[in-house]
Amino acid sequence: MKEAGDCLPLITLVNTIKVKAMIKKLSTKLLATIAIIATCTLTVNAQQDPQYTQFMYNKLPQNAAYTGSREVLSIRMLYRTQWAGNKNGGTVGAPQTASFTIHSPLKNEHFALGFFYTNDRLGKEHKNQFNVTYAYRVALGKKVKLSLGINAGIMWYKWNGLQERAYDFGDPTVENVSRVLPDVGAGLYVYHPNFYFGASVPNFIKGDLNNRKSVGEAKRTPHVVLMAGGVIPAGKVLKIRPQIQYRYIANAVQRIPHTFDFNLSLLIYDRVNIGGQYRTSFGNKSNNVKLLDPDSFDVMLEVWPTKQLMIGYAYDYTLTKLGNYNRGSHEVIIGYDFGFEKKRVITPRYF
Repeated sequence: MKEAGDCLPLITLVNTIKVKAMIKKLSTKLLATIAIIATCTLTVNAQQDPQYTQFMYNKLPQNAAYTGSREVLSIRMLYRTQWAGNKNGGTVGAPQTASFTIHSPLKNEHFALGFFYTNDRLGKEHKNQFNVTYAYRVALGKKVKLSLGINAGIMWYKWNGLQERAYDFGDPTVENVSRVLPDVGAGLYVYHPNFYFGASVPNFIKGDLNNRKSVGEAKRTPHVVLMAGGVIPAGKVLKIRPQIQYRYIANAVQRIPHTFDFNLSLLIYDRVNIGGQYRTSFGNKSNNVKLLDPDSFDVMLEVWPTKQLMIGYAYDYTLTKLGNYNRGSHEVIIGYDFGFEKKRVITPRYF
């Protein structure tokens, strides 16, 4: 589900427009969309970075230390569309996210380099991130490695505010925003053929998302991401793979700064993976607000036609009130690993 931090530029607009006047002048479909945005503002996680259902196959944008961990040149392409469908009028400007990653170990096995690009859209808000990643890796045992990684690049943030309309005298004029902000993050990643653990801050530099000449509340803030997973053999055919992801917004002003993804999947013959996932969010209890909010229930399917090619699909069923206006979210991922060498890589790679 899209985070409320993605809605920050909309919060200022919603708070400054008189609700009664809007009801008289806006269409029913647009009203439904604004209601969804308001719900997003009040109830969800206040996070700004994209969130992926198939996070276990797209770790690089969330943890630079993942760079080179597949021990070969590895490419991933992901596309995600949220709040899809026209249920009860649908959602105007529904979120869409695209991601491309490439990374590889270098000739000196202690070093690895990578690159990732993400394009994230929500209504009139567009974000493009370009980051180079670097990792230094050391062996902790025969099959266990510790990787320390950093990422550096830019985020190009755009807000097309000139298409907004003020309906009452005295309402502020909304302008276009175009800002280029630095992206700098770091992480660690411990991995073994049968398990992994990661901790990271993808970006720890704060930034103002408003026009340089204006004053607003839209700010960028650091996120903390923790993830872990393992594979448990259950006979010659089946492997059980439990995985978890935790995300926390460091300076959250919203009441729900935490999210958890609980994932359990079955890998069959190392070629087909069938999984289910439950996503929830929570925060500090205040003003009689519930501490725990169910977010979505997700299902996924990944197949490996060859040991190097992976194709995956995930569907999210929304459990919040946003589900009244959409038919769920869809996510597709394609990956390819080059150059399998027996001396360098163990196949299959579970993570």
